Amino acid sequence: MTISTFGFLRTTLGAVALTLSASAMAQTETLRIQDYPGLGNVIVRIAAANGYCEKHGLKCELKTIPSGPLGVQTLMAGDIDIAFGPAEVVIQAANKGADLKIIGNAARDNIFFLMAGVHTETPNAAKGYPAVMADLKGKKIGVTARGSGAEFQLLDMLKGAGLSGNDVTIVPVGAPNTALPAIANKQIDAVMLFAPMDGFCAAMKVCRVIVDPRKGEGPDAITNLNGASGPMTVRGDFAQKKGSTLDAFAKAMREAETFAQNPANFAAVLKVVNDTFKIDGPAGAAAIEASLRNSISGVRFSLDTKALQHAADYLHNTKQIDKNFDTSKVLQLR
Repeated sequence: MTISTFGFLRTTLGAVALTLSASAMAQTETLRIQDYPGLGNVIVRIAAANGYCEKHGLKCELKTIPSGPLGVQTLMAGDIDIAFGPAEVVIQAANKGADLKIIGNAARDNIFFLMAGVHTETPNAAKGYPAVMADLKGKKIGVTARGSGAEFQLLDMLKGAGLSGNDVTIVPVGAPNTALPAIANKQIDAVMLFAPMDGFCAAMKVCRVIVDPRKGEGPDAITNLNGASGPMTVRGDFAQKKGSTLDAFAKAMREAETFAQNPANFAAVLKVVNDTFKIDGPAGAAAIEASLRNSISGVRFSLDTKALQHAADYLHNTKQIDKNFDTSKVLQLR
């Protein structure tokens, strides 16, 4: 074999390798997915960390957006591909004409719970819900943002106890990292928020959970949401054009769900969370672990369609939307 033949083979093999590499890159599609500070979108974090997204030809890129309404707005603007937020927010947007499709869950159980500051007296706490809500009359209560799922559910809790939003002062406080100093410094008396705020309460003793819908506490309007509380949503045009991509995403999510629901993997799931959201110090670590233990049973991709329709019916019954809404119109489960 001549030197020129060796050169030809080397050039040819190099070209083949580059072609294969380019082909592999072309087959990997990036999905920009909403995350939250704290535990956030645990199921996607697991899928990305464990290589499930890559296995199915995807790059799952998490984008931190700290509220449901902002997530839907960002989705409609085309700056993310998959939003993750409360069912109520998605239904309200769809009712107003937004072309949205729900492809599955990121969190089946309710993602919000009500906490009182250590400085807030709750003499009715032992009686549970609804009696404890009377202790918050005239108080300042934090939510992630005005018009958010946290506010809707706070109003539900108040209504179920014979109160209304006029009986309290509702204050936007953002995510746990900004809500924590607000309640620790007594700027608010209570807060309706998501994990790891419950962990902060337990570890730092600045607040305590007083109504936890994940445990069946609260009005039926909220507890009946367990099963479809935190759906993942895409634009209608995206669902139409990217069906195979979303099918691949669903496969990755189901693998992540199986991993999360195996108790033997709790330490590994905790590591994934700590690698993506870390709070320095022993108290911070304890907060994250406590929150994950409270919520890991809800880390599931499967969605209960009856729970989703319940959310729409309740929004209509309470005049938060102007007509009956058939949620089958927004379902495109994978």
